Amino acid sequence: MEPAFHLSLSVGGLLASLLLVTVGHELGHLLVARALHIPVRYIAVGLGPALWRCGLTDGLRLEVRLVPVSMAVGLAARWSTAGRGHRPLQQDIAVAAGGPLANFLMALALVAFLIFARPGPAAQAWCMGTAVLSSLLALYNLIPLPGLDGGHLLILGAASLGLKLSPQREAMLHRVGLRLTATVCMFLLAARLAAL
Repeated sequence: MEPAFHLSLSVGGLLASLLLVTVGHELGHLLVARALHIPVRYIAVGLGPALWRCGLTDGLRLEVRLVPVSMAVGLAARWSTAGRGHRPLQQDIAVAAGGPLANFLMALALVAFLIFARPGPAAQAWCMGTAVLSSLLALYNLIPLPGLDGGHLLILGAASLGLKLSPQREAMLHRVGLRLTATVCMFLLAARLAAL
């Protein structure tokens, strides 16, 4: 196999894995929100300002954003501007946990596929790499930093104990956390692609 062809397969395989685990993660959030009848406002592909928007159904819109890293599911506001909750905190906790849970389930499904289907070496390597990436994404998202699912769980847990931030401060904290996370993710992706 020529080195250039092998490199394109490696980059393509990595990008396919990243897309699969990210979509699976956000689908976890989306499915839990829908099951709990929480209105979903948007599904965003990427970070930053929206470049393109398209209405789907029931007020749901699809957005493609400037930086093609990450995805997000935007829910109806948890708090009113007066600080009253629109829904029980347990529902938001379930939605926040839905993404990492979906990643762990995806990793288990890929390992089960490897055990029972016994694919060829290339598919085996890709499935195992994707399972590891999915597990790492779940663990990374459970770090209690604002903007990550773990940060949401920490803030929601604190709110359930009566330690609630104002909606504006919580949103600002998550924005800062997301920017930090996006910067780290872009650096790691660039480093990984440079190593191929």
